[in-house]
Amino acid sequence: MVLKLREQLIKQVAIYLPYLSSESCQCLTAKQRERILRWLAAHDCLSNSIVPYITKSLLSIPLYSLEFYKCYQLTNDMLIEFAKANNFSRLKSLIIHQCHQVDDSGIRAITKGQLSLEFIALRKLNNLTNAGLDGIHSAFLKEIDFRWNEKIQDQGILTIVSNNLNLRSIHLINCHSLTGQCVIYIAQNLAGKLEILDIEGLKYLDAEVFVHLVDYCPNIRSLNLFGIINLDADGLFTLFVRSAHMLQLNLSYTSCFLQEPVADYLCCMPLSLVDLCLSGTQIYNTKILIRALTRLTRLEHLRINGLAAINDQALEKILSIIGCRLKTLEMNGYITVGSLSDRSIEHIVRYCPVLEQISLNLFSFTSTLDSLLELFSTPKRALRLHSVSLSSFRNINERVLWCLVENCLNLTELELSGIPCVNDTLISSLKHCKKLSHLNIKGCKQVTDSSICDLLGVCQFISLVLSGCFHLTDQSILAMAHTQPFLEEIYISGCIRISPVAVRFLQDSTIRRLYIDHKIPNALPDALMARNLDTGLFEQVR
Repeated sequence: MVLKLREQLIKQVAIYLPYLSSESCQCLTAKQRERILRWLAAHDCLSNSIVPYITKSLLSIPLYSLEFYKCYQLTNDMLIEFAKANNFSRLKSLIIHQCHQVDDSGIRAITKGQLSLEFIALRKLNNLTNAGLDGIHSAFLKEIDFRWNEKIQDQGILTIVSNNLNLRSIHLINCHSLTGQCVIYIAQNLAGKLEILDIEGLKYLDAEVFVHLVDYCPNIRSLNLFGIINLDADGLFTLFVRSAHMLQLNLSYTSCFLQEPVADYLCCMPLSLVDLCLSGTQIYNTKILIRALTRLTRLEHLRINGLAAINDQALEKILSIIGCRLKTLEMNGYITVGSLSDRSIEHIVRYCPVLEQISLNLFSFTSTLDSLLELFSTPKRALRLHSVSLSSFRNINERVLWCLVENCLNLTELELSGIPCVNDTLISSLKHCKKLSHLNIKGCKQVTDSSICDLLGVCQFISLVLSGCFHLTDQSILAMAHTQPFLEEIYISGCIRISPVAVRFLQDSTIRRLYIDHKIPNALPDALMARNLDTGLFEQVR
């Protein structure tokens, strides 16, 4: 997969923008101008000197989408200048993520007068406070994402929901200055229009919060309470019995179910649930867990990672009733629990005929996974799978892996990290999985450039985790630079034969900003690998 001519032209226009006349840019569509501005931001090419050319050549017609992702060059002054453009009032989507120089004044300037906004994401902005949210007014705004903003408080959320009464979806993950009062404000102002509420990381929710949710928001269908340790048990019970339309619920890493009288409340979870996550939830009564899950006959997605109450017998009882509809099953982290064996794998294969995603990371060091042969060798079931995660299976039967790569041709995500027998021959066979976009083979020490380069010519990757594959060299990185324009993250820590110079070249070759994890202790910072024309091997230039 190589860079299309269209994307190559976008890159060249971005690089030479200061030298182009405004007349020569008139042929550019709004979508193309948005891509040019996104490329400039993603490759750290924003500066005060280029702002006038952006305003004159790119903002001369209305744009509908702006994205600044981890752009540390973006400043308030730049946003203020962009906002002064004559046609800058038609934005539908605005994303500003982890831009450390941006604060309230910049956000107010860029959002003022944007009456057509439908989606806004202001994430990880360390200096954003309540004052920066005053200018967000749009009758069309349906979704906000304000995750990881430490300084936004309840009053700021009140400002947002009272000025944008058509909001449907709200994400407030790890906004640690917020309290349960913000949920009350949301419920009172949005009422029946609220559908999705993500408040992961709040410190405490009392009974009053839950009463407001059920009284004012009858149409809420997705609720994320991940990591909220202090949940009022009676309030949660009220939510369970009165939420008739709840489809998705996340109760991961909550501790309110430690006591049996409260654990019984799980048996009152809404029967309408389609997606349930109980990962790390402190439930120790196996009978209650069985009774709670077997009631939910509409479940299609189940995530029960690291639950102490799960054992082989309990899993059989659960899956024999609800397994026939499950499309997603996550059961990671049972090595520390030590209560599951290959019998559980047999139950999964027997009772879950329509699985599309299966994740068994850190399931067991001793399991051979022989039972998965039936799942991976049955054509109809194998072709249905698009995500498989099987990390740290030291005793896995190699036939299982071969069956997986030869028959599961619709895979988009695959994790085989920490499996010693993964080698070049196996990885090269993945080129039949042409839809593969996420690959994790961390710690697979037999993998070399040969198999990685085979895959790069066929698959279009978004994420690659290759940490600990120490045989890899700059050959793989240079191949990525020429074939993977849509790569967004790469993990290559411990790959001591990959030079920082080659990594920087790869970073310049992708369309979006590339996240790189490349920790190589004691390596020379400017070491360069190149092909030796005599031997044909990649070696360090001396």
